[in-house]
Order: sequence, then structure tokens, then C-alpha cells
Amino acid sequence: MHDEVSFRISLWCYRLKLLPNRKRGIVKLSLGREPSTRRASLVIQFVKILIITLTAMLTLSVGSAFAVSSLPRWSPPFSIGLSSSVGKQVNYSISCPSIKLCIVVSGNGDVSYRRHGFWTSPTLLSLGGSIDSISCANQTFCVAVASGESATYNGHSWSRAIKMGPKKDTYEVSCPTTTFCAAVGDSAIPGQASAILAFDGRSWINYGVFPTRGAKDRLVSVSCSTPQFCMAVNLDGEILGFNGKTWSPSRPFGGASLVSVSCASSGFCMAVTLTGEESMYRDGTWSSEQPIEGFKNAGAYSISCVSVSECTVIGLSGMVTTRMNGRWLSPLLVFPGEPAAGVAISCASLVQCVAVNDRGLSTSR
Repeated sequence: MHDEVSFRISLWCYRLKLLPNRKRGIVKLSLGREPSTRRASLVIQFVKILIITLTAMLTLSVGSAFAVSSLPRWSPPFSIGLSSSVGKQVNYSISCPSIKLCIVVSGNGDVSYRRHGFWTSPTLLSLGGSIDSISCANQTFCVAVASGESATYNGHSWSRAIKMGPKKDTYEVSCPTTTFCAAVGDSAIPGQASAILAFDGRSWINYGVFPTRGAKDRLVSVSCSTPQFCMAVNLDGEILGFNGKTWSPSRPFGGASLVSVSCASSGFCMAVTLTGEESMYRDGTWSSEQPIEGFKNAGAYSISCVSVSECTVIGLSGMVTTRMNGRWLSPLLVFPGEPAAGVAISCASLVQCVAVNDRGLSTSR
């Protein structure tokens, strides 16, 4: 940008014959042999281009700074859990299909709704006990999974529970559309395979199991941007990819403890490790793990990407950071106090993210 500006200014200076007077330290206009009207026209054009170019440069630099400073502040944390769960560690999962709606499910077996910035009181959802995960394709289609069963939300009420897989597994689910969801099941038993399933809006299809060698091989997170593109990760750094028909290794054993993955498109995903590193998927290739600045000891645990240039990560420490246009912003503490055993985040847009921790506390921006 700066080279182009210099070139344009130099070109017009040459055409106008603006030559430095080295003796006097000033610039004078060499009249040359051109008619005065021609010179006046060139001067006017030069001034116009100079103003437009400098304005563009100023807009670009100010715009980048504004994008960072214009992010809303995170709200103080407040309790959305049942009074009986205050102070206890309970698993929470959240999905925000729009800036108007977020839905949270918990290990207590209840569900809460955040509509237009206000939370409803938790109500019991009959899914056989602890609810593991929820994903919403839009405001009128969500799927919650727990204890080998699932239920569907239509914007007003929940369906009856249907069987999906082994009852003792813990499931993670991702629904990019109303006719497709992917889920991975984790038994937490070393050496026991992880289940891989898909939902067509009516019933579940079993895609088999992912063989494991040890406790870290179990699949712990899944994200789909379309019915033809999903990624699932495990604590050994392995990544499985789905092309709409089959699951296959997208990246072999990597050695890093991948805990969460988010795919904003079929050409972009980001996964994070417990040790504060990110691995990026772009156009068919996963990068090696790179440190997230200032997040080494934050215990990165959940990530949400709204575009190829905007991702937000929250850690067990209560720290959160956002990646914008290729760089990570300085981490912020949104959940003060002792580190949590679980935390989740969901962003409907860059400026609207909601996070919950295992103590039933929520914060948003």
C-alpha cells in the first residue's frame, strides 16, 4: 500500500515537474513548456489523487484499530444454574444459533434459554439424566444428546427422546443443518473405541467406531460446517475428517492434546490444545501447533469460529482471547476465581459470544 502511494506521488510530481530546490530547501513548480491551463488541470488531479490515497491509508489503519477496540466488553459472570448446583461442578454445553438465542444444557439434566440477552430459569429435560452436548442449526432446530439418547427442539418444545448409541458413552454433537448432525461418543474407558454417528433429522446412523490404543485416543470434540464436511479430534492430536460419505484420518497422531475444534467453512477449521496451542486447517492441510499468545497456562478448552478470520477461545482458567485477521488479542479474565473443570463458548457473531462454566456461571459480550 505504501509503495503504491509513493509511486503515484512520484509519478505525478514528475509529470508536474515538481523539483526540489536543494539550495533553499523548498519545492518549486517548473513551468516547463506546457500551457497554463494544462498545468492547472494536472495540479488539480494531483491534489485529488493525493487526498484520496492518503484518506484510504488512514481509513485502513484506523479501521483495523477500530475493529479491535469496538469489540463489546464481557459482562460480569452471573449464575444461570439451579440453586442446588451452586458451588458444584456440573458439565455445561452451549449453542447460539443467532444473536437472539442461546441454549444451555447441563449435567443436572436441565435446559436454559437466553433470549434477547435474558436467561430463563432452568427446566428439566427428560433425557435420562446428565445432558452432554447441544447443537443448533438455527433457532428452530437443536439437538441435545445424553446417555445414548437424543431429543430435538423445534423452537417451542422438545421431542421425545430416541436412542442413538451406547448408553454409557459421553457424546458431543454438531448440527450444520436441520437434516444432518454428527456425533462422537466417548466411553472414557482406556482402549475402548469411540462411536461415530450421524442424524438425518429423524433417526441416527451408526458409522462404526474409531479404534483406540489408550485413554487419550477417544474422540472428544466434533464440528461440521456442512453435511459434507466435519472434523473430530482426540487427546492424542489425531483428527478425523468426514466428506459426506466416510470418516478417515485428516491428520495422524500429533502428540498434542486437542480438546476442541470449530469449523467455520469447508476450507477452514481451528483446533486447540490444553497447553494453549492452535492448529489451523486451510484448504486441505492442517498446520503444526502454534502457541496462542498469552494462553500457555490458560488451559484452552473450547473454541468457536464465526469466520475464517475470527475465532474465540476460552480456557479452564477463565481466560478468553479472540483471533482477528491473523493475530490473537490480549487474553481477558472473564471468570475470576479458581480454575473450572469444564467451560464452553459459542459465538453467533464476532461481537456476540456467550460462555458458561461448570459452576453454572455465564458471561457474554
